[in-house]
Amino acid sequence: MGMDVDLLLGTAVPDMPPSLEQFAQEVVEVLGVELIEVSSSRRTFFGESEDFRAWLAFHPESKEPSLSHPFVLELGTEMGAEAEVGTRVFQKLADTGRFRVVLLLDHDCVRSTHFPREDW
Repeated sequence: MGMDVDLLLGTAVPDMPPSLEQFAQEVVEVLGVELIEVSSSRRTFFGESEDFRAWLAFHPESKEPSLSHPFVLELGTEMGAEAEVGTRVFQKLADTGRFRVVLLLDHDCVRSTHFPREDW
């Protein structure tokens, strides 16, 4: 079984978060992956690229880091490629300066743009 790859996402200025549809469009612009709404127990957008599948959902919580990172982008990729793909997607999103991003591999915080990793 491969590693879980999750990115906690928020806007660079964590005021009122945009709608899931608006946020999905922003992610599409950066990653170049079409995200479409799919049936699920929670509103979710799904997309595929050459080397990963992505699920985007709004998952707000009342404490950090989810408070300022209310969106979750789950990635699925080939076993052994998880860290490389997760890091590449993290960097693409972070480089825009438009997002707060936390990269989790198997639920461990390995990179973050704004949230202190030592607080994980």
